[in-house]
Amino acid sequence: MNTFEVPALIEDELPAIKNEWKYEQALNNVNAAMLGLVRYTKRMISMHDLPAVVKCMRLADKIYEKGNELVKNAVENVFVFAFSGMRNGCNKVEWKVIQARMPMGLYSIYVKQIYRSGI
Repeated sequence: MNTFEVPALIEDELPAIKNEWKYEQALNNVNAAMLGLVRYTKRMISMHDLPAVVKCMRLADKIYEKGNELVKNAVENVFVFAFSGMRNGCNKVEWKVIQARMPMGLYSIYVKQIYRSGI
């Protein structure tokens, strides 16, 4: 999957996401598309819609698994990097539920980021 396919896949899986990004920018920039996915995920967290949050996580994992190197970098550096902010947006019980249902690939990237940062 290349950078131009990511926005279309996100829109197919999450039609409501169009409200989260500047459409033209997201179409031309995989990082902007991933940022839109982060915003949407955070909004679902604020609404306590954990099934939607898990769906976003699975979508990001699918994008990562099928993506080329640029796409993988965007998932790591935009979506996974935002996990700490996502964690802060929910209570401990909600985060435990999200963490338990988080795809293993994303979770391992998150753990590596935490260890690299020394948190």
